[in-house]
Amino acid sequence: MRGRRVLFIFLSCCLILLSSGCWDLKDIEKLSFVRGVGIDEEDENGVKLTYQNLVPKTGGTQEADSPGYVNVVSKGKNVLEAVSNVALKDPPIYSDHLKIFLFGKNQAEHHDIQGTLNHFIRDDEVRRSSYLLVSRNDASKVINQKLKSQQKVPVEHIFETSKNRSFNGKILLPTRIGRASDYFQMGISFLVQSVDAINGELIYDGAGIIDGKTRKLIGFIPSKDVQSLNWVMDRISGGVVPATYKDFPITYEIKKSKTKVEPYLNNGKISFKICIQTNGKLSEDQYPPENSYDAQYIKRFEQIFSKKIKGHIQKAVSHMQNEVGVDPIFLSKHFRIKYPDYWEKHRNEWDTLFQEADIEYDVKVSILNFGAEGATKSFKW
Repeated sequence: MRGRRVLFIFLSCCLILLSSGCWDLKDIEKLSFVRGVGIDEEDENGVKLTYQNLVPKTGGTQEADSPGYVNVVSKGKNVLEAVSNVALKDPPIYSDHLKIFLFGKNQAEHHDIQGTLNHFIRDDEVRRSSYLLVSRNDASKVINQKLKSQQKVPVEHIFETSKNRSFNGKILLPTRIGRASDYFQMGISFLVQSVDAINGELIYDGAGIIDGKTRKLIGFIPSKDVQSLNWVMDRISGGVVPATYKDFPITYEIKKSKTKVEPYLNNGKISFKICIQTNGKLSEDQYPPENSYDAQYIKRFEQIFSKKIKGHIQKAVSHMQNEVGVDPIFLSKHFRIKYPDYWEKHRNEWDTLFQEADIEYDVKVSILNFGAEGATKSFKW
């Protein structure tokens, strides 16, 4: 009898657990699956959110040429009010699959980015792995851009383009909102990918510079400088370096790269030595009497590419030191690790120390492959 009672209690508990299995069930047809949100300044004290939501396919009734998404605009005096106001006209936002936070230029320049993101970072539905990007114009212009291919979802296109870093060194390593929040907490400046809408296309267009102290956008750099600073940050995973030899185009294709940054402190004066070693392929050589099997010929090209890379890096870093005045390439990290005591005493002065630092560069290029084309030979028929 006692055994039956125990069995009855056990089965009752199982039924209770099973019956509560769908307590958080959500009808997907009544949800707005947001993939990206554009954040723009609205007047002086307001914010405008442009959500890009996927449209669920129901019963195969969706038209073949339908873009598969809908944009929803909501405004408010602050972010939470703008989020809440969505419910006045559309289903509430479901943020589990949100991938992109795109800040418009004015919003990022005039408002604390960390403060704007505060609500989203606190929301347990939003992934901290979502990407943070900036637009050179209003974010809504990018989100609302109708792409030439109607089947492309704009924010999906932005997200997928980040994966092309192995083909182009002008693309930044994605900045996730969780990592950005860490930078803000530490007062570290950093770069974020910039996106723009041009002639019906969305393109990765350089990068925005975020000041770690003001937590605002303070300027942009062109895409060529992104590649140069990627060398310094040891974030090159591919790309090309074009040059000329006797006015003929030649191109170096990056296969591997390694950067070592060594900081020095001498009588209160900070300096760095940045050593870059890269190997790759001579993927283009339009010089007519080429002879890639000649070691001296290849060595001459290695020197040309080394000088080219070094010159671009010097120019990009000098711009950061002398014109921008902040360190978004994390030289502070290398210095902090080697000289922790000095760092603790002078960490609040780092921008000034960075501006005054001497930087030496050593770039070595090794061409290990030149493809199927090689020496110029004469043949007898």
